[in-house]
Amino acid sequence: MGFDTEFTTLGGVRNVDSWQFATPDLSDPTLMVQVVILPLNGRRVGMHTALWEVVRAASLWQSPLVRDGVDDRGVRRSTVLERAGAGPSGDAARAWAADPRDWEARASALAPWRVPIVLACHFGAADLTTFRGGGRVTDHLTRLTSAAGGLVTLLPFRLQNGDQRGDDYGWWRSLSVTVRDTMTHAPAGQRTLAAIGAAAGIEKLEVPGDWISRMTEYRQHHLSEFLDYGVNDAEIVVEFLARIWGEGVLPPVTLGGGAAASLVASGSDYFGVTTPKEFRLAFSGLVEEEAVDVVEEGDELTFYAKRGRAPVDGAAAQLSKAFASAYHGGLNACPSPGYYPIRTIDIDAKNAYPTAMALVPDLDWETGCIENVIHERQLTPDDVPEPTSSFVGFVSFDFPESVTYPTLPIVGDGTLIYPRTSEGVAGTWVCGPELWLALKLGATVFCQIGFAGRAARRFDGSLSLSLRHGVRQLIEDRATAKRLFGKGSLEEQTLKTSVNTIYGKTAQDVAEQRSWDAYKQEMDNVGGSAISSPSHAATTTSLVRAQLLATMNQIAERGGQVFSVTTDGFITDWTVSDVEALDLYGLAGHLREARTALTGDPTIWEAKHEQDDLVNFTTRGNVSLLPNGVCAHNGLKRSDGIAADSREDREELLANVVTREGRVENAYRRFPSFQELSKKERRKDFIPSTVERAVSMDFDLKRRPLMASMVPEAVPLPDGSTHEMATFPTAPWESIEDCLRARAIAREIANTGCLRIVDEWREWHVRFAHGRGHRIVTPRRAVLMSIVMAHRQGIVTIPTLAARELSVAERLEWLARWGLGTVSEGDWKNARRPERTSQMLPLSELEPWLSQMMTSGIGSLNLPASGGAS
Repeated sequence: MGFDTEFTTLGGVRNVDSWQFATPDLSDPTLMVQVVILPLNGRRVGMHTALWEVVRAASLWQSPLVRDGVDDRGVRRSTVLERAGAGPSGDAARAWAADPRDWEARASALAPWRVPIVLACHFGAADLTTFRGGGRVTDHLTRLTSAAGGLVTLLPFRLQNGDQRGDDYGWWRSLSVTVRDTMTHAPAGQRTLAAIGAAAGIEKLEVPGDWISRMTEYRQHHLSEFLDYGVNDAEIVVEFLARIWGEGVLPPVTLGGGAAASLVASGSDYFGVTTPKEFRLAFSGLVEEEAVDVVEEGDELTFYAKRGRAPVDGAAAQLSKAFASAYHGGLNACPSPGYYPIRTIDIDAKNAYPTAMALVPDLDWETGCIENVIHERQLTPDDVPEPTSSFVGFVSFDFPESVTYPTLPIVGDGTLIYPRTSEGVAGTWVCGPELWLALKLGATVFCQIGFAGRAARRFDGSLSLSLRHGVRQLIEDRATAKRLFGKGSLEEQTLKTSVNTIYGKTAQDVAEQRSWDAYKQEMDNVGGSAISSPSHAATTTSLVRAQLLATMNQIAERGGQVFSVTTDGFITDWTVSDVEALDLYGLAGHLREARTALTGDPTIWEAKHEQDDLVNFTTRGNVSLLPNGVCAHNGLKRSDGIAADSREDREELLANVVTREGRVENAYRRFPSFQELSKKERRKDFIPSTVERAVSMDFDLKRRPLMASMVPEAVPLPDGSTHEMATFPTAPWESIEDCLRARAIAREIANTGCLRIVDEWREWHVRFAHGRGHRIVTPRRAVLMSIVMAHRQGIVTIPTLAARELSVAERLEWLARWGLGTVSEGDWKNARRPERTSQMLPLSELEPWLSQMMTSGIGSLNLPASGGAS
């Protein structure tokens, strides 16, 4: 059942003008039953009232999915009671017979007599919030979930209403409602109603002039056109979903969910298993929670615990936790801020994430997923012999000064920093690809704890690569769709988007993600997908970062320059053919083999943009005035009425960057979040508000400015004026501490000014060079928290803190007895988060307390001679 609304917002109040529905005719599916409900006097109707009108108009009660005994009035209570059989619904019916006012019994008794509806809309936040709420109406908004830009249900919910008159409480109308949102199914770049309508073969109608902002008046003066316009949108939704998934097929919750289901199906075939349960064991080492007891509550990862699952054994739990700690986002940086009036090219890795996924081996969860453990020693190339080696470790490092782009990230200040050394922190969790590259570049890498995974093998002895199999199937399907329906067709674009969403589904909730649970009215973890897997996700993203870092280093070694890097591409003064010729220290061969296996084409790079007027101001912030040039806003919103990537868009961004004297004022209009729309208290309607904010366009200092090479460049604007912009190369920071201090100084400057011209950068440098503090004594609280973090992240094992017979409170009380301070349960919980590693002191600075704790018996104290409880 397609659904849409029209409304007019005036003076901060939203007036609903109509609800419109479209559903295929049961007797002739080539016809569409269209229903428009026009509210009188601005009064809103409840969802049940509206949907039942459509049930009556389209005779949906005659569907074979509905029990005999239901008609356009619903079902009589007496019929429900007379036909009560065995089982829960029968017991509920008898309880309802005994007490007509037993609401819970009534709801359960009526459930089998429901009319099942899939209510589909486009951008449900606008439409699903138009129905009347209240104490006597089921609050449908609390049954919804926000996903991929739309509102959906994970499970159907009940809507029931009746005529509460007569001896038997009359007629009852029961609905089971599943909600789908076409925003979650539309391919990238085709998420408007007009786009999905064109893809489904239905032209979206338009309202002439400025009537779209005055729909109440349009309804009054042009009712026929108003009705046609509104119901057309509802029809588009039905035809679009039928075009993708088939007539009468329940769509998956999202397009990504459909892609994940596809991978489960292809993966099950690949592994030779028949059930999702068997697939989970083979793919990610998970079983149903009651089948195993190897992970202590509190140490569980939410991606599986939320779904009632657990690792198959202790090794699987340990390895999954390590890979989850090593899961990081994309590589994004600005190595060369400034103005460059030379030819530069934005080069992308072809299908970077699908290509990387095709190289990630499955692990042998059943035989034993850990092949080797490395403890407290320096890594050698034999430990990580290939960029695709399944390896994860907690390491400290030191790169040669000649390396332009170190490859081992540390999470600090909410982002990835690539310093030359890990000086000042205990280390960082990293996966095999970046460790392999670090060793290739001559880095000294000390591994505190590391695990080499045991790769799974196929029946013929070949490496198990289930992701390659699944991704290749989707790519082949896309090629078929392209041949049958044409390039750019809905089918082809849908499969293209599906391929690109697979990686995100493997990573879902691996790094804990929280969202609003409307039913519980609280924030909660989203839980994993059907294919969430820390080993696959962490190794995939590490491979993509390694591909970019290897390329950037080889370009730098050969005298080239990289200006910006963003997730799967970079801007350089090299050509695509020059980059394609690089061997990437041996990684290129693996990438070409994967590209050939997936597509038959071994090339790994393609040009995206080209320009000769690059203004590069910060990470994800650069602009060219050329139509085919780059245009990345660093979060700055365009002014109303300006089209994305248009000449006006580029000129506005350029002027904001090169004329700024502080943060750029950038107010924008926002609609309420799903949390605000579904809160039971102080709920907001779907009415926009203005957000006042100012955005810094300053270089973000993820790398160190080389002040001696900094020059002022005059950037021309279309009006003929020129404006200075500091232009300079950068180098890696020596330590994470230097980087964080530099960024803190820059934030202070941004409160009253900015860092645009050379003189402003010199002022920053004076403050940075002469403001260094000297730590005389390491605070004991920092030592205590570092010890807790080291234990919670599996870097060391402290017997008392690992004792499952002790409660968390008892363990924390034991910690307090060492005289280093106290730890709260919140501190204990947060200490396992990967981003805390940048706050962890080197293990050598935790002595003598760390060694004493590790050698103390459970619950006992072996206090250092120089310390002790006071």
